[in-house]
Amino acid sequence: MLNLIKSDLYRITRPRGLRGSFWQYGIAILAAYGIVVALVAFANSQVFLDMTGGTIGDVVTKTSLTVYFADMLNGLVPLCVAFMAVEHALAEFKNGYIKSVLSARSGRLSYITGKLLFVGVLSALMIIFSTLVVLACLPVMTAGHPVFNTVDGPLEVIGWFVGFWLNTWALAACSLILVYATRVSPVSYIGAFCFCASVVPQTLMGLAYSTGGILSVLQPIRPVLETLAAWIPSTALSNLSQGGQLFLNASLGIWGETGYAFTIAPGIQTVLTGIIWIVLAGALVLAISRKRDI
Repeated sequence: MLNLIKSDLYRITRPRGLRGSFWQYGIAILAAYGIVVALVAFANSQVFLDMTGGTIGDVVTKTSLTVYFADMLNGLVPLCVAFMAVEHALAEFKNGYIKSVLSARSGRLSYITGKLLFVGVLSALMIIFSTLVVLACLPVMTAGHPVFNTVDGPLEVIGWFVGFWLNTWALAACSLILVYATRVSPVSYIGAFCFCASVVPQTLMGLAYSTGGILSVLQPIRPVLETLAAWIPSTALSNLSQGGQLFLNASLGIWGETGYAFTIAPGIQTVLTGIIWIVLAGALVLAISRKRDI
């Protein structure tokens, strides 16, 4: 299993010709943040001042460092990780790599476990890389103004990154379900996008809100729908937009209108959500592999 993980990491980090997907997606991330920084720099330039009579000033919310990370990392990084996981898994079907590796069916559990761990390592690598990039962007994004009103403690920073990593990992792991179930590129990529774009919790909450109207037949299961929506990785990532304070000072009021949902302390729930969905995704991928005799 460790050799398979090493092989996967080598394939995504091949520097020659930038063939590894880590470099390709890394360049895409650099380009995306580069565009944002360029626009902010222009909006604070003398040229923009002469055109409009004012600049946009500080575009960073002055709360904490982890809120800045949430603003900059959430959305782009989980999507890139999910797409990388899908691309890597599909490639193994297309080039026949998976058949040669799984010539012995007894190795299926080890193989699937290795894939899940690889996705976790991939998530960590992309988060570290993107964090370094957005830190480098900070001077431009703050336009030379004072940065944050609140200083995050070590536990808040660590808790935030653990929660972000686990739920990013979970979204990528869920995307693998579609790869192994369909082996169809468009379905896998569109599904990964829907997972990361909060389509699932929004759909569940839409059904829950409709229980008082045209879908009144669903009224008895409204608490179930809201609970499922609250325990989705993309919901956890959305909650992390409040920064590291989520792990120490946030109250259950963060759940807003999900009044019928079963929820616990937001910080604990954020971490548990990632762990639960990683395990569930692994179990589903393993079940699909056995069913389809992969």
